[in-house]
Amino acid sequence: MSELPSGTVTFLFTDIEGSTALLKQLGGRYGEALAEHQRILRAAFAAHGGHEVDTQGDSFFVAFRRAKDAIAAAVAGQRDLVAHEWFEGARVSVRMGLHTGEPQVGEQRYVGMGVHKAARIGAAGHGGQILLSSTTRELVEDELPPGVTIRDLGERRLKDLDRPERLFQLVIEGLRSDFAALKTLDVELRRKRRRMYAGAALIGVVAAAVAIPVFALGQGPESGGANVAPNSLAVIDPTSNRVVDVVPNVGVTPSAVAVGAGSVWVASLGSKTLTRIDGRTSALQSTIPLTATATGIAFGYGALWTANGIVGSASRIDPDVNAVTASVPVAPRSTAGTVAVGEGGIWFASGLGTVAKIDASRNRVVGNGIVGISPAAIAAGEGSVWVANAGDNTVSRVNPRTTGVVRTISVGRRPQGIAVGNGALWVSGAADGLVTRLDAASNSVTTIQVGDGPTGVAFGAGAVWVANSEDGTVSRIDPETLEVETIDVGNRPTGVAVGNGAVWVTVQASPAT
Repeated sequence: MSELPSGTVTFLFTDIEGSTALLKQLGGRYGEALAEHQRILRAAFAAHGGHEVDTQGDSFFVAFRRAKDAIAAAVAGQRDLVAHEWFEGARVSVRMGLHTGEPQVGEQRYVGMGVHKAARIGAAGHGGQILLSSTTRELVEDELPPGVTIRDLGERRLKDLDRPERLFQLVIEGLRSDFAALKTLDVELRRKRRRMYAGAALIGVVAAAVAIPVFALGQGPESGGANVAPNSLAVIDPTSNRVVDVVPNVGVTPSAVAVGAGSVWVASLGSKTLTRIDGRTSALQSTIPLTATATGIAFGYGALWTANGIVGSASRIDPDVNAVTASVPVAPRSTAGTVAVGEGGIWFASGLGTVAKIDASRNRVVGNGIVGISPAAIAAGEGSVWVANAGDNTVSRVNPRTTGVVRTISVGRRPQGIAVGNGALWVSGAADGLVTRLDAASNSVTTIQVGDGPTGVAFGAGAVWVANSEDGTVSRIDPETLEVETIDVGNRPTGVAVGNGAVWVTVQASPAT
């Protein structure tokens, strides 16, 4: 066995998330999947000078002499796992944690708190997520692989460690980047407090129902509600679930919203424009006129992409110049169109029931497929592309390599929004007030009651966010417990996106306005 790296060493811990569910899904073929996962990761470790310290079941403990090599190996491993064509619709999802320290070395093993810290960091994450300690982040922030950035997740308390550790996440272009709340002690404490508060609040409501019914109904000043004016963008703080800011005049009938390049982008149906807002200050940056109405938008591959459903094309907007730099013909003229980024491409679903894959490097369509009736929303993640079909109340699960439908799943009535997060797909049913949770591994379905007329759905900041267009509210769903909290917005919330530490909701005029 070769000598262990010594001095300053970066540790990488990995393990498969949901291995028990994967075993149930694959049965006798689980061993084959495990071996393939090991082959893929070992190749990535070896290519970047990793030293395999230990392997147990579906876990790896690897040491690197340089932090940037550990980062490169982790990124390559995640990319290769996603790109691999797993059998029987399986999804092998691996969480990773890295920490750099100066451990003691003895008898082919490491001794010291650095090892424990790295292991705890890895255990705090989710499948597909790469977490870093602040020490590792400081060493690599100027030497990241292409297409990789770092997201600050704040200070977290880890099991068996006395002091909080500031954690960071690698954001890899083209791969999933939004995950549920980390599995840390502070998160568990907040959940316990919420449960305690809910119990106390229920007792208080019973006691005070006659004396102050307005507060019992949640309509008083402590409800966190707001009456956001039409044609505005509401800004919700995901830690307090309150509307904390409003950006007015973001176009006539604002609909889709996306986050990228440090900005928030809002598409307007009525004025045929894109409004760009500073993601930190909520200040208006620019208004971009369009030649076609953007019926859907998404950010990725360094650009904002619009679905121009009515003319059947996609546009690429360069954030450096705030202008359209490419137009891609996709489908015949239609009444709608929607777009998503991920799983190796830009995805366009047209109202005619087709889905197309666009190569971002060449700005051209490289694949086409047929989905359900009247697609209304599209999302990419968990190894698939997902299309919500409003015309037949289904979701089409599309293989991103072949653009063919591998499964059709029934969901709520008239699905309008779709998002991927926490190992599941979340689909809003505008006609029944339900969000359908579709497990990405098993395709099992659970329904959650939200508000009236749910449309836009987004995942981020540890929750699922749903814009309920018919009752002026936004629902926050805990992805673990499926508990729902309601935030009053007013008028007609339609689109929702999460990023830059906030939840962004487009608000249109209500039918009575």
